[in-house]
Amino acid sequence: MTPAYAEIAVTSNFSFLRGASRPEELAKQACVHGYAAIGIADRNTLAGVVRAYAGFDDPELPEKKPKFLVGARLVFADGTPDVLVYPTDRAAYGNLCRLLTVGKLRAKKGECILFLSDLLDWQEGLLLAVMPPARGALARVREALEKLRGTAPDRTWLAASTLHRGDDRRRLKRLKALAHEARVPLLAVNDVLYHIPERRELQDVVTCIREHLTIDKAGKLLEANAERHLKSPEEMARLFRDAPDAITETVRFAERISFSLAQLKYNYPEEPVPKGRTPDEYLHELTWTGADRRYPDGIPASVRATLEKELALIAKLDYAPYFLTVRDIVGFARARNILCQGRGSAANSAVCYVLD
Repeated sequence: MTPAYAEIAVTSNFSFLRGASRPEELAKQACVHGYAAIGIADRNTLAGVVRAYAGFDDPELPEKKPKFLVGARLVFADGTPDVLVYPTDRAAYGNLCRLLTVGKLRAKKGECILFLSDLLDWQEGLLLAVMPPARGALARVREALEKLRGTAPDRTWLAASTLHRGDDRRRLKRLKALAHEARVPLLAVNDVLYHIPERRELQDVVTCIREHLTIDKAGKLLEANAERHLKSPEEMARLFRDAPDAITETVRFAERISFSLAQLKYNYPEEPVPKGRTPDEYLHELTWTGADRRYPDGIPASVRATLEKELALIAKLDYAPYFLTVRDIVGFARARNILCQGRGSAANSAVCYVLD
């Protein structure tokens, strides 16, 4: 019987000029393979996860779908190997967002500068899988495992992938030994760049664009083969036949995650209102006071009906704090003779009119 498998090292085209498949395509292919779970982990960003999450709503997909995991692939500026990071719960997701914000505030637009110390500061609740480089010694991998395990002893893994270079079994043996030495579990991944093998050519093209080279001069900057696609659980089990626990560990990893994008909702900043009143109550008060001022001879019945209708809709959508914020901004601007004007449907409302 083929063991269940979860793929957590997946790069989408939201890793600019690196991934060659859309998140929706990756989600669909994960369903085709019958994965237990799939995680999108783009480079220093969460940008691709929303499209992947929405992709599971496709009515053509089977009813039983893989568990969707939200993560990121952290790429560091200090030589630390890449680390796959997955929040276990809502609080941990907040930590990941704060971590990425730290890195983006240091860099120019479109870039992110992170150091291992940043991850150590914000690691609470995050599952961490260190990705060994395809080439070079494993000394930095060992160092990263030691530091992460010292801070998150039960949330650190060593990821392993097969590179199809002829020395896969020897390399896997080395990684097994390193995981044992570092006292962390070994985790199977395929370090995915596209959903099907046929996308390899597109991946070569985006690599050339990224490196400013023509394809005949790219050489070893291109992937050596077309193996960086989502593989079936059967194929992954075959590739890791010398380390079957690494396949089983992928499901254990996924099972520790309870966070879902469904847990997120928009949270408007708190708008100060007089003590003892809610934003809706305060907005109602300001609206009717303003209406009396606008219509000193009495509020016309049609205007009153429009105001009541709008206030009911504002209450239903919980938009009262927004209207109060805009009122404060306009009041601030007018007090300083700063020209301002509203725009959009809200600006054309009767409520906005009586609020000046």
